Amino acid sequence: MAGPQPDADWSGGLWSACAQLTSEELGALLPAAFRTLRDEQAPEYARRVAREVTWAKVQPSFTAAALTELHAALAASPRPTDVRYAAGALLRCAEPWDREVLAEQAALLVRVTGPGAEQADDAALAVAAVAGPAVEEELAARLRVLYADSPLRLAELEVMLTTGVRDRALLAEARRYGPMTGEWPLLPDADAGPSDARYAELAHRTLRTAADHLAALHAGRIPYAADKAFTPADTETLRRAARLALRRDEPWAEDVFATLLPQLAVAPTSAKTLPSQSACIALAQAVETYPTPEAVAALREARRVVRHAGVSKKLDRLLRRAERHLGRRTEIALRLPDLGYGPDGIRRIPCGTSTAVLTVTDEAALTWEGADGRVAKSPPAPVRREYPDEVAYARGLLGKTRAQVRILTKALEGGYAEGTVYRYDRWRAALAGHPVARGTARRLIWEIECAPGAWRAVLPAAGPLDLPEHEPAPSAGVRLWHPARATHDERRTWRDRIAALKLRQPFRQAYREHYLPAETGPVTAMFHGHLVRVEAVLGLAVRQGWNIEHDELTLTVGEMTARFGIAGSLYPGATGWAEAQEVFLQRADGSPQPLSGVDAVRLSEVLRSVDLLVSAGSFAWCAGHAHDHDSRQVLNRLYDQPLGRTGRLRRAALRRVLATHIASGRVELGDRHLRLDGYDIHLATGRVTREGDPVDLALPTGRGAVPLPFLPYDEALLERVVHTVSHLLENGPVPHRVGSG
Repeated sequence: MAGPQPDADWSGGLWSACAQLTSEELGALLPAAFRTLRDEQAPEYARRVAREVTWAKVQPSFTAAALTELHAALAASPRPTDVRYAAGALLRCAEPWDREVLAEQAALLVRVTGPGAEQADDAALAVAAVAGPAVEEELAARLRVLYADSPLRLAELEVMLTTGVRDRALLAEARRYGPMTGEWPLLPDADAGPSDARYAELAHRTLRTAADHLAALHAGRIPYAADKAFTPADTETLRRAARLALRRDEPWAEDVFATLLPQLAVAPTSAKTLPSQSACIALAQAVETYPTPEAVAALREARRVVRHAGVSKKLDRLLRRAERHLGRRTEIALRLPDLGYGPDGIRRIPCGTSTAVLTVTDEAALTWEGADGRVAKSPPAPVRREYPDEVAYARGLLGKTRAQVRILTKALEGGYAEGTVYRYDRWRAALAGHPVARGTARRLIWEIECAPGAWRAVLPAAGPLDLPEHEPAPSAGVRLWHPARATHDERRTWRDRIAALKLRQPFRQAYREHYLPAETGPVTAMFHGHLVRVEAVLGLAVRQGWNIEHDELTLTVGEMTARFGIAGSLYPGATGWAEAQEVFLQRADGSPQPLSGVDAVRLSEVLRSVDLLVSAGSFAWCAGHAHDHDSRQVLNRLYDQPLGRTGRLRRAALRRVLATHIASGRVELGDRHLRLDGYDIHLATGRVTREGDPVDLALPTGRGAVPLPFLPYDEALLERVVHTVSHLLENGPVPHRVGSG
């Protein structure tokens, strides 16, 4: 690392140079970098270079020689957390290493690890396996004392001591939080953890023991104290057990999670506390990462019973992400129980002289049928008095059905970004022919692979004639239709068909925004320059699965990460206005990902998510615009801007919804405005003006509101524009005030 001091220009490109290192080059440089950082006599510029090398977001790989050098460099001036680098290097060495050569340095690194070295114990156990039996037993004895009050962690420790270096290092790698500055990217298989069957048995025993402990606590056999049900070490063991059980989709996981999560979320008393906040969030995060329909249902129940306001908000976010991530697990996502519904999507529950009739068509509904055949929306009073359990059961079943439909809908939509393709036989059984899922599947446009590479789009709701004449092969592919894969004429045809059938799709599909950027490199400036309200962007970003990293918003999709820049400081609670920057794509190893190399649907979904953030911060209508001076200035700035894709889709929907009035000539649909009797309604902001002056239009709500016509998708701004048009058509001109907005 010594040598002449570099000039400022070279120094400015240091980060870029480190980002371009290969895995082998970084592995060879890291030993020298660590030696330089530990050398207090090293020149400052050399230390800066060394620091950038250790911070490089490239996945290092080590030869046996480089591994030995790294362990020697760390052991020369060992620190309590250095075992994490040592264990990580063992995982990333593709060559057989000399255990005798490494043993001395490994022993030094293990012995310097103290109780205060957070999250270093598992790494120490991995390195201790290299150091030898004496060092390993010494460390084990120390950990048994340290975790004397953590029975779950002690049981895990005993299992770990029976395994090898790699399994222990994988456990050290799969930490609760992702890599921090100076830590290496996770290995692709690290999150999976050890595959040894002993860990699966341990996970079952761990989660069952925790469930029994909570059952005793809720039964009053154990005194209750808020946040004392599990120690931090036990919580970490629970987290790993939950992730392993859900990743492997263990058959016993459904019962355990159905009991464990709701009991973790609420105190056995009327207090708004929890037996363990950290354990509750840890298990919810496991469900978010490896969702199953049953685990998501358990998480939804935990969210229902929780009383702690802060935890309920966290569970809301995790539940939304879990539902979305379910789309990644194709076969698991389709595993919906029939809940007792018949092939016709109807279930009948006798309740004395009445019958509860649950139906699943486009939506789940519950009605009550009397002995005389009359149908009511609520049960008669005698039935409520005499059959309270049956009434409660029917209502509970309705809630479960709606929750299942919601989970399925989120999973199907989430499959866009994952490139999900189903087998035809599985699709027919689990979606098209399933009594609960059928109502959702029939309203979506599907593509069936009739021949290799030849896909035919079908809409089951249109009837049997829309389906292929000949039954496709059981192994034929089925996927959701997406406008990014269609031509302009195909998109227009499907929108016309959806409007003609007055079909309300489960999520926006025919009218879905799609994006085909002109750039081919890793960066697109499609959204650059838009002024956005930071709090509006961050509020939606959390719900959409974005994270804040170094004043950027990041979204991980498969093995790719999208980075969306906003010119301002980003942190939870940030406010004010800021300018949107470029969107940059990178691979899992940190290298740039060209847009031209990304699947068209996946790329479109990422850019759609960015557009939703920009729209929420700059274009979307909200009631505050009528009173917020800053918001008015932004609206004035955006007033003459061309519509984005969301606005253009809104315009296409309005053309169909208001077709009669447009044909009569009373309504004129322009590029950015809808014009009606001298009024201009901006399609991107909902702002109403007349002869350039703003119009204060108070739209009636509740019973006084004009009923909306059929709308092809849900959107607050689309509804407001249609409400505005309906109000003006019915009531005529309204007073307007003079002055600028």
